[in-house]
Amino acid sequence: MSTTRGGEVVSAQIGNMGVIDNLKNENFSLPTGQSFNLKNDSDQAIDLEIQLVGMDDGEFIETTMCVGWNPEIIKTVKKSSLPLTNIKWGY
Repeated sequence: MSTTRGGEVVSAQIGNMGVIDNLKNENFSLPTGQSFNLKNDSDQAIDLEIQLVGMDDGEFIETTMCVGWNPEIIKTVKKSSLPLTNIKWGY
Protein backbone atom coordinates (compact mmCIF):
# COMPACT_ATOMS: atom_id res chain seq x y z
CA MET A 1 0.00 0.00 0.00
CA SER A 2 1.33 3.47 -0.77
CA THR A 3 1.30 6.64 1.31
CA THR A 4 0.49 10.29 0.72
CA ARG A 5 3.20 12.95 0.75
CA GLY A 6 2.19 13.50 4.38
CA GLY A 7 2.85 9.84 5.20
CA GLU A 8 -0.79 8.71 5.52
CA VAL A 9 -1.79 5.33 4.12
CA VAL A 10 -3.65 5.47 0.79
CA SER A 11 -6.51 3.03 0.31
CA ALA A 12 -9.44 3.20 -2.07
CA GLN A 13 -11.20 0.48 -0.08
CA ILE A 14 -13.06 1.06 3.16
CA GLY A 15 -12.73 -1.73 5.72
CA ASN A 16 -14.14 0.02 8.80
CA MET A 17 -17.16 2.30 8.82
CA GLY A 18 -19.50 4.01 11.26
CA VAL A 19 -21.99 6.81 11.70
CA ILE A 20 -21.07 10.39 12.56
CA ASP A 21 -23.72 11.78 14.83
CA ASN A 22 -24.08 14.30 17.63
CA LEU A 23 -22.26 17.08 15.72
CA LYS A 24 -24.60 19.57 17.38
CA ASN A 25 -22.88 18.98 20.73
CA GLU A 26 -19.27 18.11 19.99
CA ASN A 27 -16.54 17.70 17.40
CA PHE A 28 -16.17 14.22 15.91
CA SER A 29 -12.94 12.27 15.79
CA LEU A 30 -12.25 8.59 16.22
CA PRO A 31 -11.27 7.61 19.79
CA THR A 32 -8.13 5.91 18.48
CA GLY A 33 -6.98 9.07 16.68
CA GLN A 34 -7.16 7.19 13.35
CA SER A 35 -7.66 9.39 10.30
CA PHE A 36 -10.68 8.68 8.10
CA ASN A 37 -12.61 9.56 4.97
CA LEU A 38 -16.14 10.93 5.03
CA LYS A 39 -19.17 9.59 3.16
CA ASN A 40 -22.11 11.90 2.63
CA ASP A 41 -25.04 9.48 2.30
CA SER A 42 -27.61 12.26 2.04
CA ASP A 43 -29.03 13.47 -1.27
CA GLN A 44 -27.22 16.83 -1.43
CA ALA A 45 -23.79 18.34 -0.81
CA ILE A 46 -23.09 19.75 2.66
CA ASP A 47 -20.62 22.31 3.97
CA LEU A 48 -18.55 21.20 6.95
CA GLU A 49 -15.52 22.47 8.83
CA ILE A 50 -12.89 19.76 8.98
CA GLN A 51 -9.37 19.29 10.27
CA LEU A 52 -7.22 17.43 7.80
CA VAL A 53 -4.66 15.00 9.11
CA GLY A 54 -1.78 17.37 8.30
CA MET A 55 -3.31 20.40 10.05
CA ASP A 56 -2.48 21.64 13.55
CA ASP A 57 -4.92 20.89 16.37
CA GLY A 58 -7.64 23.54 16.52
CA GLU A 59 -7.13 24.51 12.85
CA PHE A 60 -10.16 23.86 10.61
CA ILE A 61 -11.14 24.59 7.03
CA GLU A 62 -14.65 24.85 5.63
CA THR A 63 -15.25 22.71 2.58
CA THR A 64 -18.11 21.16 0.64
CA MET A 65 -18.65 17.42 1.05
CA CYS A 66 -20.26 16.01 -2.06
CA VAL A 67 -22.67 13.08 -2.04
CA GLY A 68 -20.71 9.81 -1.74
CA TRP A 69 -17.16 9.28 -0.55
CA ASN A 70 -14.91 12.35 -0.35
CA PRO A 71 -11.12 12.15 -0.82
CA GLU A 72 -10.02 14.30 2.13
CA ILE A 73 -8.09 12.50 4.88
CA ILE A 74 -9.75 13.83 8.02
CA LYS A 75 -8.71 13.97 11.67
CA THR A 76 -11.72 15.88 13.10
CA VAL A 77 -15.12 17.17 11.94
CA LYS A 78 -16.08 20.37 13.75
CA LYS A 79 -19.43 20.53 15.52
CA SER A 80 -22.20 22.14 13.48
CA SER A 81 -25.63 23.57 14.14
CA LEU A 82 -26.82 22.34 10.72
CA PRO A 83 -29.35 19.48 10.66
CA LEU A 84 -26.93 16.85 9.35
CA THR A 85 -28.00 13.27 8.67
CA ASN A 86 -26.51 10.25 6.94
CA ILE A 87 -22.85 11.15 7.40
CA LYS A 88 -20.43 8.28 7.86
CA TRP A 89 -16.72 7.80 8.54
CA GLY A 90 -14.59 5.10 7.03
CA TYR A 91 -11.00 3.92 6.58
